Amino acid sequence: GLSSFVYGPFYVLLAWALITGKNWIQLPAVIYATMISSITGFIVFGVEFFGEPHLQTQNALKFLAFNTPYVVLPLVLLARMRKPEPFTRAF
Repeated sequence: GLSSFVYGPFYVLLAWALITGKNWIQLPAVIYATMISSITGFIVFGVEFFGEPHLQTQNALKFLAFNTPYVVLPLVLLARMRKPEPFTRAF
C-alpha cells in the first residue's frame, strides 16, 4: 500500500518538479532518496546476501540487475539536491 498510495503520487510530483525546476522539491526529494536508498541498500540487500539461507537470493546477478537502480538513482538525486537551491543557475 505504501508504494501505491505514497510513492506513486510522489513520483509524479517529483518528476513534475524536476522537469519544471521547482526548488521546493529539495527537502521531500532528500527525504525520499534517503529512505529508498537506505531501505533497499541495508535491509533488502542485507537479507538477500547475509540473511537466513532460505531467504538468500539464488541468482545474485539477476537480483543486482533489478535492485541496484533503487540504490543508485536515489543517490544521484541526493547529489543533485546538495546545493541550497538546486535549480537556480548563476549566470
